[in-house]
This record gives sequence, structure tokens and C-alpha cells, in this order.
Amino acid sequence: MTASEPRIPQLPERIGELATLATNLWWSWSRDARNLFHSIDELLWHRTRHNPIELLQLVEPSRLIELAGDEEFLLQFDRVRAQLKQALSGEGTWFRTTYPELASRPVAYFCAEFGLHNSVPIYSGGLGVLAGDHCKASSDLGIPLVCVGLLYTMGFFEQRIRLDGWQEDADDPLDPTITPLTPLLDESGAPHLATVPLSGRTLHIGAWRTMVGSVPLYLLDTNLEANDPDDRSLSLKLYAGGPEMRIRQEWVLGVGGVRLLRKLGIEPAAWHANEGHAAFMLVERVREPGRPRRLRPRSGRSVHRWISRRRRARRGDVLLLWTPPSAGPRRLPHDRRRHSASRPCQRRVAAARSGDAPDLAGVLAQV
Repeated sequence: MTASEPRIPQLPERIGELATLATNLWWSWSRDARNLFHSIDELLWHRTRHNPIELLQLVEPSRLIELAGDEEFLLQFDRVRAQLKQALSGEGTWFRTTYPELASRPVAYFCAEFGLHNSVPIYSGGLGVLAGDHCKASSDLGIPLVCVGLLYTMGFFEQRIRLDGWQEDADDPLDPTITPLTPLLDESGAPHLATVPLSGRTLHIGAWRTMVGSVPLYLLDTNLEANDPDDRSLSLKLYAGGPEMRIRQEWVLGVGGVRLLRKLGIEPAAWHANEGHAAFMLVERVREPGRPRRLRPRSGRSVHRWISRRRRARRGDVLLLWTPPSAGPRRLPHDRRRHSASRPCQRRVAAARSGDAPDLAGVLAQV
């Protein structure tokens, strides 16, 4: 997706921080913040489906000037601004009070979807809403969570009822100009931050950040000019394109997400995969150099190093499944996994099948 940030017009200086409030999703679970935006223009608030960025874009400038001199509004505005400042500081929260020594050791949280608000349409249902609630609760509790997902510029889909009573599906695209997303660039200003091998090609990955209170959420983007046309669509739509597309999306999420965090200098103390969609994160954690050189799994020394690295990675990994294992995890043919993975990973899959690394085979089989 082309780099573009939310466009909020010039605001009166006294209420200029409305832009800060509108671009942090903390407002979505703060009743006081929602009431503040509602009081700006009740009808427009409903017309924009409770999107404060779009509200500030469309509201009459004369109304904003009026509010900048309204004492009752300013009292409410100052109260909400102070609440956001407190939320971002983390001071007095449960985690900072109970485990102050761990405040600088984040937990990486990977999930295929995040249900934060309808203005950020990158979720389909329960799993996404759960992940979104984990973000919000972590912010309130002061837990140093860092989240990784995919940027679905075409969203999921909306279900609509036509006038004749029939249901139809419609795309729910994401508009970056009214969505609280900030593009991340590398040192040279380029939009690609990491690369992963995919089906014999090098895939470039960009990222966008949205803030959920004090919790950053990084959304991976493959729609970059540097990528092969077939690969640019990987991050376009949630749960679309069949099994082949899904396994490639999950490869990007798991492997690309780990490499993005390394690129940003983030060193998590724990790695959490919410459902099997992010299981390739566990594979990349074992593969990372150090994270040593490539292994030849069939030699005794390499197998020993492999097992040692696997045990080390498992000490900091959490895989959370919400569906009974016999019914929930998808199982994919071995040749499909091999087609999507890089050559080093293919060798590890082969080693797993031969019995040298049985846990890896189990992870890949249940993705």
C-alpha cells in the first residue's frame, strides 16, 4: 500500500491534541473519549460510524472554532487528554507495580487478525475480537505487549441485506487516510524493512504501526513495487484465496514478523502465537542464526545443536489454541508446505519427518 498517513486538518491550537486522541485507538474503549467526539457533532459522529479521524476531516471549521472557546467542552477535553497521558505512561498500572523489573522486556503477540474497531477492518470475528481485547487489556494493565499482524487493505467483507431481502457480500476496504496507521521506513526512506524467501523468490515486507493505547501493533504489508505481482496480493484480504494463499500469508506473518521485530531492535522476552496461523513464528525462532549457521540435520553434531536451539526457543514460546485440537488446526499436505517454505526450512521439515526433530513436524502439520 502506498505510504499515506491520516489527514487531519489544522485544528485550533487550544484543541490541537484532538488529533493525538483520534489517532490512538485508546479512545475506542474510553467512554469519556467517545463522548468527547460525540459532542463535536452528534449526527456526523454517527454518519462516520464513530471514526474520529473522519469526523475531524468533515466537521465544519466554524464548529471547531466554537468548541475551542466552549468552557464545558474544554474541561471535558482536558480530562480526556490527561487520561490518555496517564494510559501511555503506564504509571501505577498492575504490571508496572507488580513486576517493575520486567517493564522493559516485551511480549511479542502474533495473530492473523485484530478486532480493534470497525474503522480498522482487519478482523472477521471472535479470534480477532479476542486479540483486540488482549491489546486493550494489556494497555490498561501496563503489560509491555508488542503485536504483529497483517495489513489487509481489502479488509474482510461486509454482509448486507438488499431491499429484496437477500444477503450479499461486499468488500470493506481499508482507507489509510481515515485509519490511524503510520508507515514505517528503513534508513534510506524505503518502505521495505525485511525480506523472507518464498517459493524461490525474495519477498520484501513493509510495515505500518497503529497504537492501541500503549501497545504498538505492527501490520505487515507485501503490496510493494519491489515484489513479484503474484506476491503483492498476499496481504490484501483476510482469509481469502484458498489453502495456497493462506499458507503463504501465514509464512509471511510468522517468519516476516520475527524478522521485522529484529530489524526494529525489539527483543521480546516471550513470543505468543495466538492460534496456529502464527506457528511459523516458532519455526523462525528455531532457525534464527545465533542463532547459528545452517544445520545439516543428519550429522550427529548438527542434530545436537538443533535440539539445543529448539529447547532454548521453546522456553520463551507460547502457542495458544482456542479450538479443540482434533477439530481446529488445519492440516496441510507435505508438498504444499515444502512449496511455500524456503530451502533451509524444507531441509528442516525433511529432518522432522525422519525423526530428528519431531516437534517441528507437529507444528508444521497443525498450521
